Amino acid sequence: MLKTNTYLTLLFLGSFFSSEAQFFNRDNWQDKRHQLEFGIGASNFMGELGGKDAIGTNDLQDFEIQETLLAAFVGYKWTMYKKWHIRTNLTYGQLSGDDKLTAEPFRNNRNLSFRSNIFEATLLLEFEIPINKRKGHIYDIRGVRGWTHGGSSLYLFAGVGGLYFNPKTNVDGQWVELRPLRTEGQGLPDGPDEYKPYSWCLPVGLTISKRISPRTSVGIELTYRYTFTDYIDDVSTEYYNPQDIALYVGGEEGQLASYLSNPSLGLAQEGLPNNVTAPGQQRGDETDNDGYMFGWVKCQYLLSDANRKTKGFNTKKRRYKKRKTKKVIF
Repeated sequence: MLKTNTYLTLLFLGSFFSSEAQFFNRDNWQDKRHQLEFGIGASNFMGELGGKDAIGTNDLQDFEIQETLLAAFVGYKWTMYKKWHIRTNLTYGQLSGDDKLTAEPFRNNRNLSFRSNIFEATLLLEFEIPINKRKGHIYDIRGVRGWTHGGSSLYLFAGVGGLYFNPKTNVDGQWVELRPLRTEGQGLPDGPDEYKPYSWCLPVGLTISKRISPRTSVGIELTYRYTFTDYIDDVSTEYYNPQDIALYVGGEEGQLASYLSNPSLGLAQEGLPNNVTAPGQQRGDETDNDGYMFGWVKCQYLLSDANRKTKGFNTKKRRYKKRKTKKVIF
């Protein structure tokens, strides 16, 4: 009987300490699944207008610091499994480009400019790479020193999104919508199809984040958007006959449309051919879609209770207090 009781006791203790070990070593990613994100930063356009002093592209070579404008976002992050996260963001930004900012003769002579608000919704898949990340003590007992909450992480992400845009240009201090003016003959005979003010985009990027409290992280994020439109700046194909555009649009708007279809400077002395802006000549590059990028300073806030499944053992909310003992006088 004594041996039996001994075996049962040892079995019970082994089971208890095994379960305790599992508790102390448990990965609590399931308790930290829901995060709110928001950020503020800057946006920059990469397309036909402005940029480097060479033929335009939509890559980083076309980055124009003078065209960096305001952007902001708010989002939600859900931890799918350990280091894999799903994010959804709502973003507002401004994009602009101006041929006056490039010294490339063809682009500078073209003399086009635009500005557009961007409204975007994205769904992203994100992978986390911890950098000196520390989990901290389960118990927060006074006088016990050890690891603290903190550490950093690198996040890589990609996804899909949709955007709305509406290119405008400034004429005598007034911002004029370009899409209704059909500046490349959109919808006219032998002209390109009318473009929609919305498109799909493919976001890719990275984030470096630092946890500053059990619930709060701050970080820096850089992201690029590949799009499926070449009309964010209202420039894509060829020059169209300005008289035909004026007749089609009609009235005062028709005259404005005629001018904005070809406001070129006519700089023949730069070595450009005299007919460089004639109908049928290249105005943009329809083989190279527009792109844009964002840079954020962002904050992430944990919404769920990090210890909701172990509140029976949650001593972080109940610090250890020494018991007071009464002195016994003999």
